[in-house]
Amino acid sequence: MNSLTSESISLLDEINSIEEARNLFPVTESCVYLDSAHYSQYSLETRRRLMEFIDEFTFTNKNLSLINMKLSETLKSRAADLINADKNEIIIIGSTTHGLNIFANGIKLERGEKAAYADSEFPAVAYPWMNQQKLRGIENILIPSVNGKIKIGDIEKTIRENNVRVLTISSVEFLGFKNDLNAVGKICRENNCYFVVDAIQGMGVCPVDVKESGIDFMAAGSQKWMMAPAGIGFAFISDRIRDNVDPTYAATSSIEFDFKNFLDYKLNFKKDGNAFENSTPNTLGMIGLISSIDLFLKLGVKNIFEHIQKLQDIFINEMNDSDFIIDSDPDPVHRSNILIFSYKDNKRNDEVQKYLESKNIFIALREGFLRLSAHLFNNKKDVTDLTDALKEFS
Repeated sequence: MNSLTSESISLLDEINSIEEARNLFPVTESCVYLDSAHYSQYSLETRRRLMEFIDEFTFTNKNLSLINMKLSETLKSRAADLINADKNEIIIIGSTTHGLNIFANGIKLERGEKAAYADSEFPAVAYPWMNQQKLRGIENILIPSVNGKIKIGDIEKTIRENNVRVLTISSVEFLGFKNDLNAVGKICRENNCYFVVDAIQGMGVCPVDVKESGIDFMAAGSQKWMMAPAGIGFAFISDRIRDNVDPTYAATSSIEFDFKNFLDYKLNFKKDGNAFENSTPNTLGMIGLISSIDLFLKLGVKNIFEHIQKLQDIFINEMNDSDFIIDSDPDPVHRSNILIFSYKDNKRNDEVQKYLESKNIFIALREGFLRLSAHLFNNKKDVTDLTDALKEFS
């Protein structure tokens, strides 16, 4: 039986371009799937690695603890490479929400201090801070937005006028607006405000550099753009703020414990991202997430992002002079991997989505908008199948 760590049989060895990567995704043979902002399917390489491990663990006595330790180190190294971080700044988490709660629960704030987020953020951003308002009296401040679009001036004004201590914002909003993380990070640094990022809607396909953007904390789950099993993800905590965030979970693996003397209880938290982790990680999730990040690193995140935007360009050109209106911000700074649009009578958008599904074409309906989210495995034909169906609807 082949080893779990065998590289010689990796299907990624045969992939040298985004066009070739499509061959790793058999979902493309069963439908036109353009909804990766909702969830995304596994690659054949991810399937191979998962099945290989399942067979090994089912038929042999592989040491799960040792396997998890090795996978954990590999995942942290790959994740750090993806976002330009150090491995000791990576935390393995169960979901984006889990990661955001690590920060919200642990950051050292006093009653009456303020945390801000946009009034159109996905609930995963809002609820941790609403809970902190209930538990600790941390005041919540809402930043105004229009259809998910947030003006940098409104961010700066809100932070300055309210002496906001924490800003939480999505790298890409779920309606597709891409925030200028460098500009936002600069505002946060100038105003002594922690900069926290929900990165699930862009991780792996939108370039992010935590050092360049001055991000203090970031979290991203796996089931969307990272094409991995649900229940896994990673967070980043900058070394410069590490001492300002208390671990609020206490687990064997987060403590500097003596493996040969478990009963020597000493609550000495580790000094890196491990301090914020739960004891037993999601083994299958780590295998799948490492596989996806390996593919992202091989193809290049910038190249993937450009590929997705080229597909959007095809869509936009095909929809010129049609009954559909592009609602996304066209500014290159804010243009993302997600595009929203509407039928001329937007009350019929739900009807449009159902019509597309009858044609075996899948996009999302969010907050009344139709949402197109192509991934690296999509191609021009997928987009023209969509545009042809939309024209037929008209």
